[in-house]
Amino acid sequence: MHLYFVVFKSKKDEDYKLFSNNLFDDESKAEHFGKSSMKRGFEHKVLEYSSENHDRYWNEKERKD
Repeated sequence: MHLYFVVFKSKKDEDYKLFSNNLFDDESKAEHFGKSSMKRGFEHKVLEYSSENHDRYWNEKERKD
């Protein structure tokens, strides 16, 4: 079983950031959450919850760009 989460960014920014700490067991549910939660001028992306993605988006203070 895979878990998914949603990240977002302003269309002007380059980096995505964690949108919420919600995890989804279905990619389509995560996609629906992202679409219905975004403001105008933002875009979202659904990512698999893996150690690499966790380190990159959940531990924002320790991000290595």
